[in-house]
Amino acid sequence: MSKRTSLPGLPLLLLASCNGPVQKSASQAVPSPDTMLVLKPTPAQLAAARPVHNLHCPTDGEVIGSMGPAIPVIYKGREVDLCCPNCPVEFAADPDRYLAVAMADTAAGK
Repeated sequence: MSKRTSLPGLPLLLLASCNGPVQKSASQAVPSPDTMLVLKPTPAQLAAARPVHNLHCPTDGEVIGSMGPAIPVIYKGREVDLCCPNCPVEFAADPDRYLAVAMADTAAGK
């Protein structure tokens, strides 16, 4: 004859998980597109972003493409090109500043 084991906390655990939708705390909230920073954007995110078309890397001034293919990041819905894989970390340290630098460094802005 098999022995039944009882899990006294199981019914309570099941009830606790059935209390309706889980509310997200502020730390789990989905970021607004106005403030979202994406350091490794997907092709779909890049397609939805508006390109800045900056000519130089806003973090160190190198010509985009001089160190290989541009490294794109997205901030506030804008795609900014960076010169190398190390630059996204620097961009993330002050994205507002670097977005402004990139937007001032376009063919139209020259």
